[in-house]
Amino acid sequence: MNEKKNKGLALALLLMGFSLTMTARTADSTFVMPQHSIYGEVGGPCWGVSANWDARLKKDSPWGYQVGLGWAGQWDNMMGIHTHTMYYGLTTGVNYLIGKRKSRLELGLGNQLRLISSKLVVAYMDKESDISIKSENKTQVRDFLYMNVGYRYTTTHGFQFRCGVTPMINITNGWTTSDNTYSKGDVFLAPYVSFGKAF
Repeated sequence: MNEKKNKGLALALLLMGFSLTMTARTADSTFVMPQHSIYGEVGGPCWGVSANWDARLKKDSPWGYQVGLGWAGQWDNMMGIHTHTMYYGLTTGVNYLIGKRKSRLELGLGNQLRLISSKLVVAYMDKESDISIKSENKTQVRDFLYMNVGYRYTTTHGFQFRCGVTPMINITNGWTTSDNTYSKGDVFLAPYVSFGKAF
């Protein structure tokens, strides 16, 4: 008698588990991607941190577009020379999502217009052995083309996670920092991760 009860219980649990799995798969396969999302990103086209807005052309459309504002900083100190460079970027782009479930492959193309503001401070000793400081400020605007290849996951309640890599190319003149020189045509590879809300 107990053996029959145990078999019946095991069968009921098995059927319940199967039913829940099928329900979850059905819910995932019929998931509709929300039309808008906002997210914070580390890395990617801006190199630093950015705030972004993304929208589908219509709800659950694979095609979408993105606008973001980003900021990054670089500080260098060596042998009496101090430089700090600030990068401010405006990012615009289009993207395409592959898949019908909550997890999708994301491909994107875009442009980032970047304002580079650098300050060079040099401390040196003059003929009278006095220490003098020379300061120079420079502001430049540079343009980058980029591509995104990544993974996007959106839950039913709208939490969104993205990660991937962004190859970029500098299409305008180069610029110089204290430890490096960047030229037109230089290619950069920037990984990214982002968290946000889809609605």
